[in-house]
Amino acid sequence: MHEQFLHFKNTPAVSYQATRSAFQQGLLTDKANMGCHLSEGAIQALMNGETPSNPVLQCLGIKTISGSGMDRVRLLLSDGLQSFGTSMLASQLNHLVTDGKLETFTVIRITQYQSTMLQGTKRILICLNLEIVKKAVEIGGKIGDPIPLAQAAGVGNVQQRAAPAKAYQNENICPPAPNTMQSPKPSHKTPWGKDEAPVTPGGTATRIMPIGALTPYQNKWSIRARVSQKGQMKEWKNARGEGKLFSFTVLDDSGDIRITCFKEEADKYFDIIEMGKVYYISNASLKPANQQYNNTSHDYEMTLRRDSVVTICDSGDSDTVPKIHYSFKKIKDLEKDINSFVDVIGIVKSVDELSTIMIKSQNREAKVRKFSLVDQSGAEIRVTLWGKEAENFDGSSNPVVALKGAKVSDFGNCSLSTVSTTTLSISPEITEAYELKNWYATGGSTQATQNLTTTGTGGGGSSSANWKTLADIKFESLGTSDKPDYITTKVTVLYCKKENALYQACPNAQCNKKVVDEGNGQFRCEKCNTQSSSFKYRMILNMHLADEYDSTWVTCFQEQGEMLLGVTAEEIGLLKVENESGYETALKKMNFNSYFMKLRVKSDKFNDEERTRVTVTNLSPISYVDYAQKLFADIDELQQAV
Repeated sequence: MHEQFLHFKNTPAVSYQATRSAFQQGLLTDKANMGCHLSEGAIQALMNGETPSNPVLQCLGIKTISGSGMDRVRLLLSDGLQSFGTSMLASQLNHLVTDGKLETFTVIRITQYQSTMLQGTKRILICLNLEIVKKAVEIGGKIGDPIPLAQAAGVGNVQQRAAPAKAYQNENICPPAPNTMQSPKPSHKTPWGKDEAPVTPGGTATRIMPIGALTPYQNKWSIRARVSQKGQMKEWKNARGEGKLFSFTVLDDSGDIRITCFKEEADKYFDIIEMGKVYYISNASLKPANQQYNNTSHDYEMTLRRDSVVTICDSGDSDTVPKIHYSFKKIKDLEKDINSFVDVIGIVKSVDELSTIMIKSQNREAKVRKFSLVDQSGAEIRVTLWGKEAENFDGSSNPVVALKGAKVSDFGNCSLSTVSTTTLSISPEITEAYELKNWYATGGSTQATQNLTTTGTGGGGSSSANWKTLADIKFESLGTSDKPDYITTKVTVLYCKKENALYQACPNAQCNKKVVDEGNGQFRCEKCNTQSSSFKYRMILNMHLADEYDSTWVTCFQEQGEMLLGVTAEEIGLLKVENESGYETALKKMNFNSYFMKLRVKSDKFNDEERTRVTVTNLSPISYVDYAQKLFADIDELQQAV
């Protein structure tokens, strides 16, 4: 060690005292932290606006910031000499924290990032991609004795401490020999790819902001983003007036955001905005995202104003913006995302012919096409396309299809459909697509798959991937989160209450509101504000179910109730009026019969008392062949676990 120190001492690149300090720091790092070297000086360089390549840093703290949409994760990072806490994970990397891969004291290599100024004085770093170099358990503590960046700014010897450690440009974890340690030359390239930053119409300099860093508390910003989805022009009319609007989605390396144009702005920008092109956008308003209509990952959404500026980006700068950003989910896991928007990629296994259906609520016909999508997870799902997209779709050659923002529903147990904001890409040139093609060509085409979507009249459950017992509802506290839980189970009906099994509803086909009997042969619907001499029966069954482990009360509505009883609500209503004993017999028909049922579980509060509501959303008679296959799969899984 003494000979190594003498060699280090005689190196002419740095002073004796600085080299000795760096060497001692390195010895301490090697001994205490298993030889893991950080990119000392990288943080100072980042804060100076430089762009170190693949800096290796240690995470000293993690804080989750909850917003109106997806949570954001803030990091406290250290290079061993200095630390700073204005770094954010891109939302697509949040899983590293939730999965426990990124923890306090983890050492990471940031392979892709964006650095920008907020309010002209505060710099923020957005981590777009990173690698885990050393896990927290392998490090066991903090490397070095880093000083917070704000504190370091007032320390006179900061430059002396940082001088021998400009190692962040090295591709390796270990620092180079001292005589190769040189400060990188500052980059003069502007975010716009030009010599000068752009200016607003008033002549004030603006700056490029990553989409992931946008908040309503900033001003004089601009984004450079690619249009990944464009909706149709829509007209609206209500008590406050009428007008038109359209929405589109843009993205960059840090995330995506939804933009809406109303009235004059809708006419102004509808023909300007084109799919796939890159634009500079500035002077727009930001507000919290409405998650009911917004399928992006951003906490906010944007509205263009009269003074908004939208200009096309030249081809040189547009090449730096990604084509589209996906956060793919495996098909087998989609049952956990009922009523959510997801990104999915798969191979078209089969496709139906184009058909026409009548949408009763809108009194119009619509073109529809369905196809089956499979992936390496061993599952398949039915996808529904609408309108022009359905007419133009060709899945005959088993192409790879990527869906961004597709809607997951419980129709047919679990299925996908496109909405106005969904983007469909056929054979996209991305890594996941090539992996799928290779899998399908090397045996995936003949692999047995588990179909999440049932096509029979029952629509029930032997193919469901989320099998539970009734005891699991209590044991796993199902339904207590913000979203309801959906489970599939094999149950037996023990009893159905005859009281309140039916009610008299509005005869309007689009309304199921309970009517008020006026006593004069007229029935009033408060919702439709109409009176009628007739009504229709609607069914609400309260049933007691049981399996081998527990029992519970559930609610079953019209469609599933008619399937269980084998008669319509009108027929059972007439029985109740004309033949009370026949009515009771009809309700007892399903007692002690077993079914596959899909149940919706959600907890709520009533009179300050929390209770769990269980609703039947789908059911089918038991297929013992399918159930046997399910049991065999359970046995195989248990054997693998052992």
